[in-house]
Amino acid sequence: MQRYGQLDPHQCGYPRTADFTTAIAPLDLLRALRDSRKAQRPLSLAVQLPLLPHDELTLYIADLEREIDLLACHLGEHPRVERLQLNAGRASLDQLRRLIGHVQSRFELNPHEPNEFSVEVELAHADWPLVGVLRELGFNQLSVSVPDLHADLGNSVEYFQSTSRIRALIEAARTLHYLSVNVDLGYGRSWQTPTSFARKLDSIIELQPDRVSMFDYRQLPAPASRRLSLAPADVTQALHRCGIERLAAAGYRFIGLGHFALPHDELTMAQELGCLRHDIGGYTTLAQFDHLGLGAGAVSRVGDLYVRNHSSIADYRQALAQAQLPTDRGLLPASVDRGLRAIIEQLLCDGYLDFTSLQARAGVVFQERFATLQPLLEQLQREGLLHLRAHAIEIQPDGCLLIPALCAVLAQPGLADRLTDALSSADSASLSAR
Repeated sequence: MQRYGQLDPHQCGYPRTADFTTAIAPLDLLRALRDSRKAQRPLSLAVQLPLLPHDELTLYIADLEREIDLLACHLGEHPRVERLQLNAGRASLDQLRRLIGHVQSRFELNPHEPNEFSVEVELAHADWPLVGVLRELGFNQLSVSVPDLHADLGNSVEYFQSTSRIRALIEAARTLHYLSVNVDLGYGRSWQTPTSFARKLDSIIELQPDRVSMFDYRQLPAPASRRLSLAPADVTQALHRCGIERLAAAGYRFIGLGHFALPHDELTMAQELGCLRHDIGGYTTLAQFDHLGLGAGAVSRVGDLYVRNHSSIADYRQALAQAQLPTDRGLLPASVDRGLRAIIEQLLCDGYLDFTSLQARAGVVFQERFATLQPLLEQLQREGLLHLRAHAIEIQPDGCLLIPALCAVLAQPGLADRLTDALSSADSASLSAR
């Protein structure tokens, strides 16, 4: 990990929002929505509620309702939604009922089907009534965001050291028959140590959530990460290693990109069966659908069109006030590299890449397109991180954590030079030592 580094999950995916351009207009999205309606493709909806005062959040929810109406009128009557993702933030019960009620008025949400309706709540702002209302609204997967000590939320150290609150939320979710419970943990703050992080992990593992996800605080958006006091890189790597070892010892399987799941979880089973998928919304067990992000800065994919909304709430609101979709940037289908997208998804989901099926499915001859990466792949094989076959790449157990780095190199050729330089430096140091 010291040689190849840890990468932001957004850096290893394709396409990145950094690749988006302004050569796109709301009309492009309207055409894509109509194509989606004709093809009757199922939908995925995602909305993240910002941390705003109550009255401002109410205004923002009204903006979301306008965006929902604009999208829905081009998708036909009650299009089917198979995945719904909500970050509830600090919204009140009435605000959540209003928002989801409006979604239900324009889209078909059937909680009795094997759909993924997931909601993320903050530990400091969640309780049994909230978990109950969210279940009534149709959510069947719960994710609890657990802050660390000194999270600057005005609570005492004892509050964060205690597991009683998170235990109550997990018990509530199980009593209310949520299909899965995830705990979201951050690492890399300046006050964290491997000992304190291990103690915290052990207390959470004892509660046996179905899934655990770990994220590096350095990977937060720049404005947020700059406000945090971060640990040195070597300490952050030690925390990361501690988390992996603790979770593995407790029986959690590594899915990828910081996600872990117990053997019975549907993510684990889908990965074992080779039917796990990954898209803008993260890992999923469902088949392909069009993904609509709602709200300021949200990203959507409809067919092969990618768009991002205005990041500023003011610009987002102004576009909606003019009855325009708040599209700001994106990537037209003609600019999308479908072969690269297929390669990265298969590596992130399976840790395996079959060249023959890739050529048949996407028309990409891997050995020709990435011929310049052959020395790097051979070096990774010598280090026991992958097995390079004539018709496939198979990531070895010791190389699973480096899949994001490999994907980033495939997507961004400039990174290959950086990794090659790192390899050369390491090899030179090894020769000098001899």
